[in-house]
Amino acid sequence: MQIEIMQQMLAVVTLLLGALLIAIIFNAYRIVRQQTLLYFIYGLFTLIVGITFADLVSVFTPDEFIILWSAVFSRIVVILGLCVMAYGVLRG
Repeated sequence: MQIEIMQQMLAVVTLLLGALLIAIIFNAYRIVRQQTLLYFIYGLFTLIVGITFADLVSVFTPDEFIILWSAVFSRIVVILGLCVMAYGVLRG
């Protein structure tokens, strides 16, 4: 039980730090106006949501079936986020 609470707290911290990083990169995008940074921000947002999704679902739902499928969905979203980030870097 304590491990789950720690995972949920770390998910919230990851979400907040990710939002801070996205804000910093967005400020850099406003200065240089380069599409690569915008794609990178989209991919980073998707990656952060994917990383924290399964832990945040476990906060709101005690159902094991939903938690299992949220972990699968989380991995798919992480893969999509990494692909978008790679596309943004390779494009620029």
